[in-house]
Amino acid sequence: MAVRDIADIADIRRHARGPRGSDELLQEFVGRLFGDLPRADQLNRAREYVTGLLVTPGKKSLRRMAAAVSESPHTSQALQQFLNSSPWAWHPVRRALAGWTEEHRPTLTWSLGLAVLPKRGDHSAGVHRRFVQDADRTVNCQLGVGLFLGSGDDCIPVDWRLVLPGHWQTDSARRAAVRIPEGEPTPAEGACALDLVRTQTAATGRTDVPLVADLTQLPHDASFLPGLAALGTGFVVRIPASTALRLPAGPGRPVPARQLLHSVTAVTGIGSGVVPDAGGRGHSRVRTCAVRLGHAAPPSPQRPCVLIVEYPAGEHSSPRYYVTDLTHHRPGEILRLAGAAYRTREAVREMQDHYGLLDYEGRSYPGWHRHMTLVSAAHAFRQLSGREPGAEMPGRAGTAKAA
Repeated sequence: MAVRDIADIADIRRHARGPRGSDELLQEFVGRLFGDLPRADQLNRAREYVTGLLVTPGKKSLRRMAAAVSESPHTSQALQQFLNSSPWAWHPVRRALAGWTEEHRPTLTWSLGLAVLPKRGDHSAGVHRRFVQDADRTVNCQLGVGLFLGSGDDCIPVDWRLVLPGHWQTDSARRAAVRIPEGEPTPAEGACALDLVRTQTAATGRTDVPLVADLTQLPHDASFLPGLAALGTGFVVRIPASTALRLPAGPGRPVPARQLLHSVTAVTGIGSGVVPDAGGRGHSRVRTCAVRLGHAAPPSPQRPCVLIVEYPAGEHSSPRYYVTDLTHHRPGEILRLAGAAYRTREAVREMQDHYGLLDYEGRSYPGWHRHMTLVSAAHAFRQLSGREPGAEMPGRAGTAKAA
């Protein structure tokens, strides 16, 4: 081992060491989520991985996390095997994470978030080139869509889909190379977001939690809004200005949202006002009108919807368009709910900055899903236990004792 590597490991251990003794709350948390793993060594690796994500300073590579939680030279390889080779399913862990989250905070919203994971080369599962709006450029990346449970300022990821566009849906050799299981549902790019919501409603049986999404960011297709409406959960969705909507009465052709208010100036039911904006950074003017979703021939009678156009303060700000079926809520209440999309983006940034979201080094589909599950668990523990990253966590002695 090079002298620089030895110094780096020593520095990691110096900064990662927490108070001596194990953290009983963390042990209880990991046991709750991973307690059904068939082998004791898998549970130990789960504890080491989550602890490593919480206490390792800087990049959360397997080598650095292993140095933070153990003095054994074999820990890095053990974590690698746990992530990529050990046969454990991530779906039960995510269900347990959702249950633990709901026990600690009342779920007020579900929201959808986007994680862009830049990659080199074209061999990692789902990697493709795509224009990323926030980066304002085309990026070679993996794209993850996550479902978050929201309560106040807390926003906890509990499920993920890896977007598999184009040949990732059809090329059996590429799918086999990254170990996509034959029986694993892999919805097409536009269906990932709706599949997350369907899965959550099926698992919980709840239709009282509204879904918040920003379709100017998320991959979706024409089936998303009607599919969401059919689930009956209630929704607040920011839409692109080009989204086609219809007036509530008569057949009428679909009209882009940006044109709709101009085309119905003679129709009653248009409202306006000034409310706090969705980002919580001031006030906005709003205009509203009743609409129907733009698809033809709905499978069942549509619930009425409302279009809300928000004009944020500032002469250079563009209007933002929202559609919701929560028609009994005031525009200000709808925009407060829409704020969950901003908190979701903040949660993704936190996971990138503090919990190793971007640091998965493998290429496999199972490894990606397990890493995202473990990162979500570390983020949830931090958010809901009130622990600072790297503070009040077990040091190597505590982790070794637990193992």
